[in-house]
Amino acid sequence: MAKNRTYQYLPPETLDSLRNIELVARGLVEGGMLGLHRSPYHGFSSEFAEYRKYSSGDSLKYLDWKVLARTDRYYIRRFEEETNLRSYIVLDQSASMGMSDTDAPVKFNYACYLAAAFMYLMHRQHDGFGLFTYSDRIRKAVECKSSLPHLMDLLKLLENLKPSGKSSAEHCLNLIAEQVPKRSLVIIFSDFFDYRPDFLNALHHLTFKGCEVILFQVLNDLEKEFPYKGLIEFEDIETGATIDLESDACRDYFLRELNKYNAGLKNFCDSRKIAFETLTTSTAFEKALLAYFSKREELF
Repeated sequence: MAKNRTYQYLPPETLDSLRNIELVARGLVEGGMLGLHRSPYHGFSSEFAEYRKYSSGDSLKYLDWKVLARTDRYYIRRFEEETNLRSYIVLDQSASMGMSDTDAPVKFNYACYLAAAFMYLMHRQHDGFGLFTYSDRIRKAVECKSSLPHLMDLLKLLENLKPSGKSSAEHCLNLIAEQVPKRSLVIIFSDFFDYRPDFLNALHHLTFKGCEVILFQVLNDLEKEFPYKGLIEFEDIETGATIDLESDACRDYFLRELNKYNAGLKNFCDSRKIAFETLTTSTAFEKALLAYFSKREELF
């Protein structure tokens, strides 16, 4: 990482905590896992990516002799390999992701922390990674690369993103499905509060292209537990509409409907071989990642 530059979503103190996750991911890759970080090896083709220090066993074919002459140091020229896994982070940037409470981060910020961690791990695995964000439309679309400057550019981009607007997941995910190459890895961070059937069709669109799809549902503990007491005014963050409800009277109904919706989404994902994981913002994000990779280790 660049010196004298602290990134909000990947600060230096978190890198040590990601080391264990990286080791788990590496073990899965080298064990032949299909999906996340398929290839731990960077290819050598016509498009230059970046330099790295020479290591014992590297082919001298890719040694940069001009750099050696100037600096008396050994560096290998690394190139993009078109056959490497291409991964895409998809962030729901709609206003509902802006929900927070005093004890936990905003859902969107939590999703950005997770996205930054995945980007870092993908970079370390030498896999290309890109970024899409959406609300009522696709707001950002960044092409897939694996270089360190690309990682730093995306980390800076994440810091400037703010949740706003209504969600149109079915429209945006269909557009994203048309843009990503076949057999890509697509990781989507959202609360997935979209009850329209076309939303599920958009997920099927991605799997139809041979993509591996991973869904991370990010919820606030308030949504998961509904701890409110008495008469409460609730506001729809995306529309601004408000309603007064007796929270004690509707708690059971809300939790039952939430669990029913999530169970239906989980069943759909299972039938399409889509990974689905629900996280709350009170969970340390590195613990969430490590638990996820550990779960995948049991599956492969």
